[in-house]
Amino acid sequence: MIQIFSNSLGEEEIEAVRRVFESRWIGFANECKLFEKEFGEKIGESKVLAINSCTAGLFMAMKILGIAPRDEIIVPAINFIGVPNAVIAAGAKPVFADVDTRYLNILPSEIDRLRNRNTKAVFLLHYGGHPCDVDELRKHCNGLYILEDSANSIVSKYKDKNCGTLGDIGCFSFDAMKILSAGDGGAITVMDEKLFLKAMEVRYLGIKNRQSGIDSLKENKNRWWEIELASAENRYLTNDILCAIARVQLKKLNSFIKRRKEIWRIYQSAFEGVRFIEKPPEPLPDTESSYYLYWIKVKNNLRDKLAAYLVKNGIYCTFRYYPLNLVKYYDSKERLPNAAQLNEEILNLPLHQNLSNDDIEKIIDTVKRFFKRV
Repeated sequence: MIQIFSNSLGEEEIEAVRRVFESRWIGFANECKLFEKEFGEKIGESKVLAINSCTAGLFMAMKILGIAPRDEIIVPAINFIGVPNAVIAAGAKPVFADVDTRYLNILPSEIDRLRNRNTKAVFLLHYGGHPCDVDELRKHCNGLYILEDSANSIVSKYKDKNCGTLGDIGCFSFDAMKILSAGDGGAITVMDEKLFLKAMEVRYLGIKNRQSGIDSLKENKNRWWEIELASAENRYLTNDILCAIARVQLKKLNSFIKRRKEIWRIYQSAFEGVRFIEKPPEPLPDTESSYYLYWIKVKNNLRDKLAAYLVKNGIYCTFRYYPLNLVKYYDSKERLPNAAQLNEEILNLPLHQNLSNDDIEKIIDTVKRFFKRV
């Protein structure tokens, strides 16, 4: 089965983990600190914290901003369930917004329609790695926090600035399905200095001026085991095993993106003029995509049949992400026509750096063969 996601882990990552094992300390230490520095340099932002997942960053964002009951957060309907789950866990209400039918990113007009006196923030997802029109969104978000779910857009750029650094808080993912994969883990960026200090407390149990007992001992404190809390929080720390892998992956990231872009271009050329298919748009002007997802829009109610045909022929495909307003648990009353239409038409095809030319040819030929049959 040709998978829709894949990772590129090898001997260099194994050697990095071996060094961590030999150090006899596998928790949060030097590898994590080095990764924070190196990742920050990569995305052009120094206020970076390594954490145990992107979802952890979403939950942290609610605490950092003091989101509370009766607050409302606008969330694009095409997004991962981690976002509304974080909002609900804070006691607040996720309000689902419709999206653009081509880019699958939030419609700016939806912010005007949905905001009220209780609205505190807007989440952005740069779908598939294609950045939103952030300048336009800022006009509509006036007075609201902008939170970026940058799990799709690790090195995507908007006007030479990295996604995840465009709003107030950005969250990144390094799980098994992402471009930079450490098996798990993530990072959070916080633009405001005071909120960044708050983020450091939220990341580790609310400990004030967090430092280890060993650090306190070095400062000649008589009781180096004493703890002072700023607040009662969860634990979102990552560890040196994951960050050692992530540091190696970071060095390979440009090559991953280069190959993904090559595959994107092959698809775009191959599917030109194919009946019943609408190709995805190219990134907006003055933006760069991470090419995390490749999506086609399948017309004439043929999407599900095409998906079944691809799987039958050894090609995995899917639709990410199932509209949040249709998830029964959220009990949403929002009727979002664009999200509903996309839910019947969008299909994600495999796009990752490990696809061989033979894989790509098989995917293209199988898609075309299906439409010759209908």
